[in-house]
Amino acid sequence: MKIIESIKKYSKTDRVALRCNEENLSYKELEIYSEAIALYLKEMYGEANTPIVIYGNKENMIMPCMIGALKSGRAYVPLDISFPIDRVFEVTKEVNPKVLFNFSDESDFGDLEVVNEDKLKEIIEKYKDNEISKDSWVKEDEDAYILFTSGSTGKPKGVQISSDNLDSFVDWVSPHLKLDGSEKVIMNQAAYSFDLSVTTIYPGLVNGATLFSLSKSVLADYKELFNQFSKSDIAVWVSTPSFARVCVTENSFNNEMLTKLESMIFIGETLSKSLTKELIYRFPETRIINGYGPTEATVGVSLNYMSQDLIDDEKSLPVGYPMENCRIKIIDECGNSLKDGEKGEIVIIGPSVSKGYFNNKGKTDEVFYYDEIDGVKWRAYKTGDMGYMIDGNIYYSGRKDFQIKLNGFRIEIEDIENNLRKVDNVKNAIVLPVYKNDSIAYLKGIVDLKESNSLGNIKNGVLIKKELGKYIPSYMIPRNIKIIDEFPLNINGKIDRKKLMEEN
Repeated sequence: MKIIESIKKYSKTDRVALRCNEENLSYKELEIYSEAIALYLKEMYGEANTPIVIYGNKENMIMPCMIGALKSGRAYVPLDISFPIDRVFEVTKEVNPKVLFNFSDESDFGDLEVVNEDKLKEIIEKYKDNEISKDSWVKEDEDAYILFTSGSTGKPKGVQISSDNLDSFVDWVSPHLKLDGSEKVIMNQAAYSFDLSVTTIYPGLVNGATLFSLSKSVLADYKELFNQFSKSDIAVWVSTPSFARVCVTENSFNNEMLTKLESMIFIGETLSKSLTKELIYRFPETRIINGYGPTEATVGVSLNYMSQDLIDDEKSLPVGYPMENCRIKIIDECGNSLKDGEKGEIVIIGPSVSKGYFNNKGKTDEVFYYDEIDGVKWRAYKTGDMGYMIDGNIYYSGRKDFQIKLNGFRIEIEDIENNLRKVDNVKNAIVLPVYKNDSIAYLKGIVDLKESNSLGNIKNGVLIKKELGKYIPSYMIPRNIKIIDEFPLNINGKIDRKKLMEEN
């Protein structure tokens, strides 16, 4: 596995692997600590190779746990502290891990074996002078990580990504980001439970870069955020367009603040022309890259370098040309391939496509199958994304279902609705995306109550949102909750979402 081999190589240097809140973790420390954790996992939990769960945010010591898992032959499941504890239990029930590494303030994980930061220090001290055999490493089609994304049933589903998937992604994206083994700094902003973070972790560490981590507390303090940017030496920026939109509200956010910035890559949601134009103006020497790809195909499968010509074109910004060893098909409802310019569902075929959803054969069989590239069979994934191609360039044009992207996070509207119905006194619920400038600005929940009360709309909304926070991450909670007496129905007897959109 390339990431393990590269960490071993750079551990013989004095390079910094991660920097978070002015604390450094060197490649040498990353190598020693991950070896110790791998040996602990192997000795304590044997050859079963059950995935481990990691619950935390951006702590430097999370990375040795991830790499240690890979060295011991097992996948890791990263869960950010934005996940409420009930959501953590849903995932652990699905994965059935032997151990959970805890970097949060939460202490009660039921019967789960928990390794906290103090115990982690003891493990490293005990095993630090030994090495684990290369034969134990995660390899080929074995799972490297499992990311749990929003599911339409209200239950998260786990996407399995293998060693081969990751190696394919790193080989493709590294040259585009000009990660070449030199000591560059790459921004590490996205939560590890969000697939965009993989664009930082794997290309960064494989190429000996420093991951400049932005913790949750820093992201919540704009003054400190921009202060850290000015001292960061970031060469490669990886984020959603939403995060960049927040940053451009600061007038000093430009090439004088980030003097070494070479590339900005955006994956996870639609990049607007107005933001692209603003970034080109503020960072005239920086390459602005628009990318596309779902979690199920290892983060990204296509990209484009933005230019004034693309901004001036009447079409939306293209999301890119596919990676060299991947094929994109646009299909109609019957599965037939469409011609250039014809809109249909985007299908991805190639070595970056996942084997499917963890312990969920039914859902896997719905959207994954095998197809051919030049006579060779590869996994294929029906994305549910709509789009078209012109001269090999992909144009994205929305979803075919109830899945949305908000601030880069992939969210199933039905997931929120199903969890809203768990809230006391909520009889039924609908969630609507609210658009501003052709993109989703926030979510609005509409509910009817089991029993009416004397509380107003605002107070009811506050109580509902507070209880909803027990079931889903904060980024999925609707900004506004509106109470209505009765839902309008359409001719088929279903809730009339179109009418609700028009009225609200």
